[in-house]
Amino acid sequence: MDRIAKLIMAAIFGMSSIRAVVATAARTRSIDARRFQNVHNNIAFVSSASSSSLPIREQHDARPVVTRAQHQLTSFSLDTTSGRQFHSSTQLLMAKRKKNGGRTKKTEKAPSKRSIKLSKLAQLDSEDDDDEDVDGILDFEDAEQDESAVVTPFATEYHAPVMPKECIDALLQQGVFGEMMDDKLERWRKKKSIAEAKLKKAGLLDDDEVETEEASNSAETSESIRRPRLFVDGTLGGGGHSQALLEQLSPGDILIGCDQDSEAISTASARLSKYLGTSEYIVEKNGELSCSWEEGSPMFIPVQSNFRNLVDVLSTIRHPTSGKLLLGKRLKKQDSESEEELEFPKGVNGMLLDLGVSSHQINTGERGFAFMKDGPLDMRMDSNSTTAAVSSLTAADICNEFDEATLISLLRTYGDEPRARRIASAIIESRPLHTTTDLVHAINTVTPTFARQKRAGLIATSARVFQALRIVVNEEDGALTEVLERVAPWALARSGSHHSNVGKNGSDGDDGILAVLSYHSMEDKMAKRVIRDGSVDLVGRRGRGGSLFERDLFGNIIQNEGDEEGSHVPFEPLGKPQKATDEEVAINSRARSATLRLGIRI
Repeated sequence: MDRIAKLIMAAIFGMSSIRAVVATAARTRSIDARRFQNVHNNIAFVSSASSSSLPIREQHDARPVVTRAQHQLTSFSLDTTSGRQFHSSTQLLMAKRKKNGGRTKKTEKAPSKRSIKLSKLAQLDSEDDDDEDVDGILDFEDAEQDESAVVTPFATEYHAPVMPKECIDALLQQGVFGEMMDDKLERWRKKKSIAEAKLKKAGLLDDDEVETEEASNSAETSESIRRPRLFVDGTLGGGGHSQALLEQLSPGDILIGCDQDSEAISTASARLSKYLGTSEYIVEKNGELSCSWEEGSPMFIPVQSNFRNLVDVLSTIRHPTSGKLLLGKRLKKQDSESEEELEFPKGVNGMLLDLGVSSHQINTGERGFAFMKDGPLDMRMDSNSTTAAVSSLTAADICNEFDEATLISLLRTYGDEPRARRIASAIIESRPLHTTTDLVHAINTVTPTFARQKRAGLIATSARVFQALRIVVNEEDGALTEVLERVAPWALARSGSHHSNVGKNGSDGDDGILAVLSYHSMEDKMAKRVIRDGSVDLVGRRGRGGSLFERDLFGNIIQNEGDEEGSHVPFEPLGKPQKATDEEVAINSRARSATLRLGIRI
């Protein structure tokens, strides 16, 4: 009642504001609370005094004195044992600290390359029951050579092949890739049987034609087991992949190795001399090559040429012993009657394209590929050649003669360089540039030597700039487009098991495999588009990639009556892109960016 009377009096004297009324009520409640507390304390004090034997004055003097320092707060700590409730994120942080010994993140020192190599060597020694100390016998260079011999047995000082086991298993359709191929063939058989049933129901296919087709396919399958095979290594390099493939081929099989670098093809031919059948197609021989091929073993034929010209080159190669053309011009069936007998009329069983630059070319400073070594700004793949076909454009010509807009365009297109404009301006201001060191110094004027982001540092930026210049000098984009769109579909054998061959007698029984090993995004995108859609330059709606072929609602390609046979997409992807294992990257750091894509010729 007392509180209500005070509120009425406040309203009467003009305190009409709700805020003032509420504030007055709050003050009234606090005053009443203090009064109640004082009364409670007095009652407690009196009761304690009455129960104590000491007088009240002596009890007051006996109270403990609290100093000022005792009123200070203690240091904050996350006490998980108390009943205090914490936020969920705080509880997670406390759990991490408890697990990691007081640290928020669990930091473990990554093992070095030396420790990995020496640990593996120790395991090998323990298996051989050899207790000798590895460090006392082998220094670091010897350990590195022995470990590379264990992990990559086909590596040499010239070049270490990347993902050799995966490439060879894919070309020979064995291992994991053999299982993937079997699954794909099974799906093709199901689709083919469904299509045949529909054609029979519509009256467009007779039972006799189906039986004839099955008999011809079974005969071709049994024949394909006996007949020899033909493979093409479009980028021979040091011959690592070729040696790995030749060791698993059967007698009568032939491998053609192609490279435009005269030094590379001479080195690989000398390395594979026991398989060498002829050196007729090497334009420039660095010394005499001994052809030590013996009957009963696979044969190796080296060819000095750019892989963009393989259509003209492969059509003229003859078998060293029989004298027959290996592939010929690959004419249609109605035109092939006039052509002479071919050694491999079905086509190539597998083609490997290991793109990029070999280790020997990077380690040779005189070639101008490496920014870590001083040398002339050359970057030509065929700079060692003395023929008239050598390209005249060098990296120095690009840096000293191209305008700023062209430099910006090629750095962005072929190097994905975010500082393309600033680097192009620095190159123009630093002219003339004659060596790789001059170009690195020009890049360093607008690029920090070290950066928080690894991609923004001097080393990563120089690698992108040198890559863009190398692609332009050697026309790698045009050559890759030509070999993917024209050479590979022309050379590889078409699969006779594909469901598109319904009702066609005498279809090819082999499955031509295309294996592309790329090292940067531009090469990988080109390989992916050709294997998936049949062309490199694909422009769909709103700038997205799309197929050049017209498709129905179900994604099937619409085939017109006037279209030529085989005008559909030439390849079908086989599995997902493959990456190098961590063990291989630890030994060969250049394998970390490699991507392997596979396609089947259909």
